[in-house]
This record gives sequence, structure tokens and C-alpha cells, in this order.
Amino acid sequence: MVKVIVYFFIAIILLEVIIIDVREKIILNKSNLGLLFLGGILGFLEGDLEERILSAALYTLPFILIYGYGSDILNKECIGMGDVKLVTSLGFLLKFNTFFDILIFLNISFITPLIYLGGKYIFLKKLDKDIAFGPFLILSYILIVIKEKL
Repeated sequence: MVKVIVYFFIAIILLEVIIIDVREKIILNKSNLGLLFLGGILGFLEGDLEERILSAALYTLPFILIYGYGSDILNKECIGMGDVKLVTSLGFLLKFNTFFDILIFLNISFITPLIYLGGKYIFLKKLDKDIAFGPFLILSYILIVIKEKL
């Protein structure tokens, strides 16, 4: 019963992140801290807190590299720090199973925005300079959770 309540609050926070990120292109620290706190509760309930800490680090590593070195190479901010913190929180919610899960997460995270931008350009003849990346990260998280449950 406690897990259901925790997942309910996770869903509410993820919905809040999507709405605020799409409207204002910002991810609030309180949302990330809430997700980390709920992930900690799940870690204590399931007895796998160490796996969750490892998972948070492994999921975040590629995004830290993109944030740090991508900005230097392109002379433009590639990804916001709020997105990096969101990936850390989502990684903490997920348990580390295999590197294949991380690859799936990365592929979905980077391919779905390209599909979105391509579709928007084809149908609306409009290309955005900046997009909200949080909803795509959350979509990746949801698909990994569904994959784990199957």
C-alpha cells in the first residue's frame, strides 16, 4: 500500500515537471528533490538503496559529459543542468539491472526529440531553437519502468 502511495506522488511530480518544463523551459529543484526523496523511500522499502545510488550515477554520466563538453565544443548550452538533475532523480528511481537498460534510456531520450523536431518541421515548417527536454526524459523513464514490469 505504501508503494502505491509513493508511486502516486511520483506520478504527480512527473506531471508537474512536464507542465512546467513545456511552459517555462525550467525544471524546479524542489521537483528533483521530491523525486530523490521518494526514490529513497522506495530504496528503503525494497532494500536496494545501494543499487539505486549506482543507478543514479550511471544514468547521469552521459548527460554530465554532454553538459560539460558539448557546451565547450559547440559554444552553446546543449542541455540544461535541470535536465541533468532530473536524469539523476529518474536514475535513482530506477534500479540498476543492466547496461542495456541505460542504452535504451539514452536512445529513447535522444531519438524522440529528433522525431518531434522532424515532425514539427515537416508539418508546421517551423524549427525551434530550444525544446523542453524533460518530457522526453520522463517518457524514457516510463518506458523503462514498463519494460521492467513485463
